[in-house]
Amino acid sequence: MIVSVVLALAGSLFYGVSDFFGGVSTRRIRVVPATTIIHVFATLALLAAMPFVTVRWESGAIVWGAVAGVSAIIGLLAFYAALADGPMSLVAPLIAVVGAVVPVAFAVITGEQLPVLAWVAIVLALVSALLVSVTRSDAAARVRPRTVVVGLVSGVGLGTALIALHRAPESAGLATAVVEILVGLGVMLILLALTRLSSPLRRFLAQFDHQPEGGPVVSVSRARFLAAAGGVLVGASNAFVLFALQAGSLAVVSVLVSLYPLATIVLARFTLNERVSRVQLVGMVLALIAVVMLALS
Repeated sequence: MIVSVVLALAGSLFYGVSDFFGGVSTRRIRVVPATTIIHVFATLALLAAMPFVTVRWESGAIVWGAVAGVSAIIGLLAFYAALADGPMSLVAPLIAVVGAVVPVAFAVITGEQLPVLAWVAIVLALVSALLVSVTRSDAAARVRPRTVVVGLVSGVGLGTALIALHRAPESAGLATAVVEILVGLGVMLILLALTRLSSPLRRFLAQFDHQPEGGPVVSVSRARFLAAAGGVLVGASNAFVLFALQAGSLAVVSVLVSLYPLATIVLARFTLNERVSRVQLVGMVLALIAVVMLALS
């Protein structure tokens, strides 16, 4: 258990930092180009790691890697669409929790066996994921039904990607993660090309661009650098999460990965001077307790 917990936490940390880098970069460049850059460098990171780890191109790795890649891209684009359509303080917690609940529910349905302490920790981690994702907002903010649907699609997509990675054969090693990111890169390159050919599609995808008020607006070159750095971290996090899934429980890994906003919040606090709410602090404490409980279970 301890190995999968450590690997999942490493993946969660890198996801959170990459999310921060990606968020800052999309203040200056559009979502589709930024996401494409992220996938390019995530691919390069995984390809660079291949000589040092097990990589077997088994059919199961290719199939489940492709499923994970498509699911992750759907989840990611729906994530941006939901943020552009509704208040982040209400949308982000929905996506974070659904993204964790889907694989946990799958683990329960398929009869995954864990100690009682681990299940208690999983519930605690789900609550903490909800709390740390809550941001300050206008109390009068409301979420439209369409936004809720898009948020659910995002959470289901991201959760399904974790299930697919878990279903891939362990003997394939890193191959599943490589296929996943290559499929995602292919989809983004196609979208990027189509936006140059189709004005309606370009206008549609422009709705995904989320420009928050305030905060830093970096230069284009810095934004591209941050997207590239975020991509390297995404590649590393995908590898850590895959190895965590191969070493341990789907339910445990999924809830630990859902804690990635912790890293984003800490970075925003110390680099952008963004305030951390009391609700988020409570979520952080609960997350630490959940991690300790999982490590001990």
